[in-house]
Amino acid sequence: MNSQRIKHLIKRYENGETSVLEEQELKAFFQQDEIPFNLRGYRDIFTYFEKSSQEELSNPDFDEKLLAAISETRTKRSFGKIRSLYGISGIAASIVVLIGLYFVMRVNNTYQDTYSDPEMAYAEVKKVLMKVSGNLSEGTKELKNVKEMETGLNELNKIAAFDEGLKSMNKISVLDKSNELITTKNNE
Repeated sequence: MNSQRIKHLIKRYENGETSVLEEQELKAFFQQDEIPFNLRGYRDIFTYFEKSSQEELSNPDFDEKLLAAISETRTKRSFGKIRSLYGISGIAASIVVLIGLYFVMRVNNTYQDTYSDPEMAYAEVKKVLMKVSGNLSEGTKELKNVKEMETGLNELNKIAAFDEGLKSMNKISVLDKSNELITTKNNE
């Protein structure tokens, strides 16, 4: 089999982009006797999954314990997400309140009687609308800070990719814990 193709598939596998057929191709490749020296380190990974799938659990409560542990971690994560949403929504509400107060405080509440001349009324309405338009333009200048904050938040999306890598590592730690449970139960 072409070692360049295998290297390409390994790179895709590490990025989580392989299909089931490609993963089966990798497993088949690493079950061969002759593997290039630079790829031998990957043999343990792919043969481990094959060997572990053939193992049988001696503890009938293992599935229930594992599902309980998984549901416990899910509830902890969802609570953390809800808590962060509360913080973000609080900040957004504060910004809306501040913008509202700004416009309320800036508006001059000077009311005058209705004009008998329609041209005078039109001129006055035009003057008031121009003033409102100027205030709106001035108020949107402050929104540049919000745009800068959004740019900063977009930079934080790079951390989300790192978080995805950590999540995949958590799966391995769950497997390690289950392996420890199995070995301790077998040793007893």
